[in-house]
Amino acid sequence: MLAGHIFTEANVILFGLIWLRMLSFVMSSAFFSSPSVSTPVKILFSVVIAFVMFPIANVANSDTTMVSANLITYALKEVSIGLFLGYMTRFFFFALSMAGELISTSLGLSSAQVYNPFSGQSGQVIEQFYSLFGMVVFLSLNGHHLFVTALMESFQIVPLAKDTLNFGGLAEVAVGFQKIFVVMIKMAAPIVITLIIVNIAMSIIGRAVPQINVLVTSFPVTIMIGLFVIIISIPLMSHEMNLLIDSTSTELFKMMRTL
Repeated sequence: MLAGHIFTEANVILFGLIWLRMLSFVMSSAFFSSPSVSTPVKILFSVVIAFVMFPIANVANSDTTMVSANLITYALKEVSIGLFLGYMTRFFFFALSMAGELISTSLGLSSAQVYNPFSGQSGQVIEQFYSLFGMVVFLSLNGHHLFVTALMESFQIVPLAKDTLNFGGLAEVAVGFQKIFVVMIKMAAPIVITLIIVNIAMSIIGRAVPQINVLVTSFPVTIMIGLFVIIISIPLMSHEMNLLIDSTSTELFKMMRTL
């Protein structure tokens, strides 16, 4: 018995569907999808979340006869919903990664690759800085509460016994993701614009004083000024990350309501 629910055969089937949604979410979410988190930990964590979500998943109103007769269909539906919720939580970090790559390319550091344990792949230095800084801001702004709220609301918006999924609202949500791309441009804009001005200034100096090797001189100057602008623009980055979290949350719940 769990919170007043007796685990009959029907409840075991419903719990299995809840666990499939949780497992798919954990496997595709921003934090637990990292290769540094072992598979047994992911499975165990999804089981724990499923036990927590079972009393609030509205299983009492689920048609267990219909679920049992179409078990494979409902299982695929739960996996799709879990993967969708997990990938939606990663858009915040996708935007930061794109901003970091744009800045790294502008600084001439695109070839500086280091291993990123968060993604399990090699990435650029500035990109990793933005990702780690974004993780700190995400946790400090209680962004992880978004995960819990989305999981809880998903069972109310998309119940277990729902027969079909409606993807008609994908076009509207895709337009909403333009806001996330705009925020990424805003985060990278101060550094990119500054570097454009520096390159123009260095080209003028190179024309005025031909004896200076602009190609060699501009590289350390560009990096120094670029890093300085990154440091002084950290408050702006924090503000834009806050807006990015709000946009991600809005689009997440908007998309769930269209399913």
